Amino acid sequence: MRPSPHDALNRWLAAERDDRPEAGDAADVADAALREVFAALPQLAPAAGFADRVLARAGLQPEQRDVFASRALRLVLVLSLIATSLGAIWLPPTLRALARLWTLSGVVRLGARALAEGSRGLATALSLGEWLFSLGRALSAPLMTPQVMAALTAGLLVSGLAFRFLRDQLTGERSLSYVDPL
Repeated sequence: MRPSPHDALNRWLAAERDDRPEAGDAADVADAALREVFAALPQLAPAAGFADRVLARAGLQPEQRDVFASRALRLVLVLSLIATSLGAIWLPPTLRALARLWTLSGVVRLGARALAEGSRGLATALSLGEWLFSLGRALSAPLMTPQVMAALTAGLLVSGLAFRFLRDQLTGERSLSYVDPL
């Protein structure tokens, strides 16, 4: 027979009343009685599917449809399975016929041609890269002269000061009132 929750509550209250700071044993008894009170409380849990019903009623959860319930989809799946099985039956003879068309010398010739075309493409890419590198060098050489560097530095300084004055001008005109006082 389970002890009454009221008995556990009464024991806990009595232990709390008797609790003194110098008595360490009374605190342990009170803690044990409190644990017993909490253990005697019934477990509260919603019924299974509660959250799903709430979301469905609120309209936040889309209805889940069975994908395979459609007859058209089942028919498509059956036809796909039949086509795959027929393809598996016809695949070996088709591969044998294709293998007769290709010979070892044809495969070697194809590999040599692919290697030559790949080498030609790599050479074209490298020559384009070399041309771009020389163009960049030709464009950057005049920029490295002291006169151009001084002009670029002066332009940077002027634009920085203009930005600073523009920022000061814009932030100086800001206020919380939109209408001038009368």
